[in-house]
Amino acid sequence: MTECKQFAVDLWVVEGPNVRDLGVVFTTRMIIARLSDGSLWVDSPVSVQADTRRSVTELGPVKYLVAATPRHVWRLAEWHSQFPDAQLWVPKPSPITLKRGNLKFTGILTDATPPAWAEDFEQVPFRGNPLIEEVVFLHRKSRTVILDDLIQNHPALKDRPLRNILFKLAGVAHPKGGVPLDIRLSFIHRHPARQSLDKLLSWDFDKLIIAHGVCIETNAKSFVERAFQWLM
Repeated sequence: MTECKQFAVDLWVVEGPNVRDLGVVFTTRMIIARLSDGSLWVDSPVSVQADTRRSVTELGPVKYLVAATPRHVWRLAEWHSQFPDAQLWVPKPSPITLKRGNLKFTGILTDATPPAWAEDFEQVPFRGNPLIEEVVFLHRKSRTVILDDLIQNHPALKDRPLRNILFKLAGVAHPKGGVPLDIRLSFIHRHPARQSLDKLLSWDFDKLIIAHGVCIETNAKSFVERAFQWLM
C-alpha cells in the first residue's frame, strides 16, 4: 500500500505512480491538508489503491480537489469519480492544459484565496508565462510552500543515465534542483513574474513540498531564492 506520510502539522503527502511526459519519466506526488473545519484539501491527486484512499478519508472528508498547474488538471478526474461532491478548483486555462473527461469546475484559482481555505492558506498565481500560470500556496500553520511544476528536484537513478543527463541539463537535478529550462524560457513577461516572485518570497516559510522530486524540510526559502536566481 502507498503510504499517506505526514510532512508537517495537518499536512500529508502520498507518492503516486510514475508518469511519462514527452518521453521522460517523472515521479508524482499529491498533497493533502486538513483545514480548520476538519475537511480535506487535496492538491494534484494521484492514482492510489482503495486502502490508501481509505487512509486518506480517515483524516477527514475530502471536500476540495485542486490542480494548481495546467499540466495536472487531468489528475482530478479519477478522484472526482470517487468523491463526486468535492469541489474542483483549477488554474487559468492555457494552451497546454491537460484535461480528462467532462469535468465541471467550481472555480478558477486567482489572487483571491477562496473563503473555504483562506484561514489555512495564502495563494498567488505565478504570472509571466503564457503556457503555465501555476498557483503557489502557503500553508500557514506549518510554514510550508506548495508547488506543483515550477520547481523540481530529481535524484539520479542508476538505471536511467539518459534521464539523469536530461534533468541535469534542464537544471532540475538533486540536490540543487530548480525551475526546468523549458519553463524558464517560456517566461516572456518578466515584470509580472518578478512581482509574483516578490509575493512568494514575502511569505514566512521554512518548508517546501513539490510534486516532482525531493521536498525541502528546512531552510526552503534559500532553496527557492536560488531556484529563481535567473529571474532576479
